[in-house]
Amino acid sequence: MKVKFKSELLFRKAFIPWYDTELAMMLTLAFALVVLLFSITGVAASVDTPSYHAFIWVPCLLGSLSLVITISTLIRLLRRGSPGSI
Repeated sequence: MKVKFKSELLFRKAFIPWYDTELAMMLTLAFALVVLLFSITGVAASVDTPSYHAFIWVPCLLGSLSLVITISTLIRLLRRGSPGSI
């Protein structure tokens, strides 16, 4: 087995996981925005229909979780875009 020197380890190419690529983050952002729009529609339907008032928490929860994913993905994309931002 070959012994690696410290200088050889420093100049190795960085490994980027597939879920941290720009394409994967853009797809995550797109799906999260679609889910956010779906939850807004669900809240509107729940407000309009009196028998659904008890279930308004479901689209609200879905929308809030989607919003958290959207914001975190946007922050990661903006940090990656330019080194001096955020």
